[in-house]
Amino acid sequence: MPPPPMMLDVDDVEDSVCMTWSIDESGTMRHRKTGTKVSTKEGITFEGMEYRLSPEDIELEADSHLGAGACGVVLKGVIKQTGIPVAVKTVKVDDKAKREQLLNEIRGLVAAEGCVNLVHWYAGFLSKRTSVVHVALEYMDLGSLAELKKRLGGYGVPPEYLSNITAQIMNGLNYLHKKKMLHRDIKPENILHNRQGEVKLTDFGIAKDLDKTIAMAGTFVGTVTYMSPERCLGNDYSFASDIWSVGMVIFELSTGRYPFADIVSFPVLFEHLCDKPEPRLDPEYFPAELVEFDAYCLTRDVSRRPAA
Repeated sequence: MPPPPMMLDVDDVEDSVCMTWSIDESGTMRHRKTGTKVSTKEGITFEGMEYRLSPEDIELEADSHLGAGACGVVLKGVIKQTGIPVAVKTVKVDDKAKREQLLNEIRGLVAAEGCVNLVHWYAGFLSKRTSVVHVALEYMDLGSLAELKKRLGGYGVPPEYLSNITAQIMNGLNYLHKKKMLHRDIKPENILHNRQGEVKLTDFGIAKDLDKTIAMAGTFVGTVTYMSPERCLGNDYSFASDIWSVGMVIFELSTGRYPFADIVSFPVLFEHLCDKPEPRLDPEYFPAELVEFDAYCLTRDVSRRPAA
């Protein structure tokens, strides 16, 4: 019997006591602590479940660029066997932080499978040629709420539509929070919608698990312009930090503009978040229920901010 293929460490030696990845001669990546496996031919295995796709299963559409982010580009494709359109997200795995982000993303996508207001995935695979991971996600044909805002040309979303959008955002967020997960990067770009009227949260790459014994988080990640005051201050934070971010998004969709108009530096943002009065919708122009809802979200006192 031939010896098993040699495994090469791809993380720093000092990290071996916690989360270490390894890679064998076939290019398959394995996360030693969780048993997560990412390969070219067998797709992704997570917590004993297999999510199989290979490069040959996906046909990318020409000039189908859907977006780009810190991880890489998102392209439109089709699963050949079923004809289902997908958004193929590229996730770079060339350093430890990006590999851990991939693991978080997979964990979030698996957790999302039970909720209609979280973007679902089909599977993923490792590209041996480029050493990146491709994840096939549910395709949302109207793009993000940031694109919706652009299409409206400075006008806000009418309240009767915004109430429907908000209900779906909160349903997705409530599901994550019940799973003890923070999203940590809620913004218009990370909320997608389609022609069926569905609204879904996406991008779980920096989502954070909070188990029953660790109720707070302390890391500074996410998009700072939608960040809650407690996170801006560097304090511990929990589920209420996502609620603040929702309030920022709803304010922006209501008015057609970001709540703080003169953000030119982080100190200015800090002043708005931590010292100046919280953003408030004008009750002369918006329904009382909308004004009240957004005020609850954009409350600096964490103890008064409601749960999802």
